[in-house]
Amino acid sequence: MKKYLLILSAILISVLCQAQQLEWYNPEKAGFNVMQGQILPSEQRECIYHRLPVRFKDSIRSRVWNLSKMSAGETICFSTDSRTIKVKYTLSRGHSMAHMPATGVSGMDLYTRDKDGKEVWLKANYSFKDTCVYTYGPIELENSDDRYHSYTLYLPLYNEVSFLEIGVDEGAKFRFETPSQSRPVVAYGTSICQGACASRPAMAWTNILQRRLDRTVVNLGFSGNCMMEKEVIDILAEVDAAVYIFDGMPNLFTVPAPALQDTLVKAVRRLREKRPDTPIVLTDHCGYPHGKAVKKAREEEKHALESLEAAYRQLLDEGIDGMYRLRYEDIGMQAEMTVEGIHMSDYGMTAYADAYERLLKKILKKSPGRTVVSKRSRTN
Repeated sequence: MKKYLLILSAILISVLCQAQQLEWYNPEKAGFNVMQGQILPSEQRECIYHRLPVRFKDSIRSRVWNLSKMSAGETICFSTDSRTIKVKYTLSRGHSMAHMPATGVSGMDLYTRDKDGKEVWLKANYSFKDTCVYTYGPIELENSDDRYHSYTLYLPLYNEVSFLEIGVDEGAKFRFETPSQSRPVVAYGTSICQGACASRPAMAWTNILQRRLDRTVVNLGFSGNCMMEKEVIDILAEVDAAVYIFDGMPNLFTVPAPALQDTLVKAVRRLREKRPDTPIVLTDHCGYPHGKAVKKAREEEKHALESLEAAYRQLLDEGIDGMYRLRYEDIGMQAEMTVEGIHMSDYGMTAYADAYERLLKKILKKSPGRTVVSKRSRTN
């Protein structure tokens, strides 16, 4: 018994010593807003990790507001020469879902770059309890002459962060980086846009694009609630975006024709009135891989594709310019790209990002306001 107590005491002392060897930094105490990937970042929020400023709380549906508290697409950038990085944080919701693991719903992701600028992902040891902990290290980059690196920490896709601290080795250099001032790509969409069902936060297609484009991509995905309502369109219009993305068809197929066409047309008109020159991407329904076996799925997919095509043609006839299309064919839906026929696996997220990357790189190189008419959507 005495031997057991001695061993236990030694373990406890070791743990305490290890904890004392870390210095902790709280983003809320940085002296400036460190959050990347937020719209209107200078405005007050109920919590710094919420995606929308508090002034929108009473103007949008409560369901959308509650979803906006989730930190999808948000990152924190910092620099340090520490060989150990530990992130501890608390959450307001359950850690996982039936079709999405805790690492995607509630986890973190950490990336850096080597001396050649190549992307480096850092593996973590992690635990999900009342306080979640991600531990990285010892960090020894293969292609690097320096221990001082800049890091990007990706926050949970489907949970609400209430407290967060970053720990580094005692005596190590550390600083929070200021958010990018580049005009962002603003993506308004569904659960797929929010990140369902990526295995970890950095694998959401908006986050993949952020790394590939080296540009802020704001994630305004609201799971099951991308209905193109004017209150949300007005929020988008307040952002001086480089590009707007409308990727809501997997939610909007429930709206019957011709009301769906009318909803889409009004949303684009409203945004174009306030942002006359900013490119707008209209994204097709990605499709159901099980549609060949389920008639209802085929009909829903066809309705969504035909309605968006009709809305697009109507807007062109009205002289509205600066619209681009991401087509069904561009996404190339396959069964292996989904978890359960609707939400994307990591493979699906990568395919989505590939399609968007090709289109956005063309758009960002062009002057705003040009209309690109590509091949028609599949409608049967």
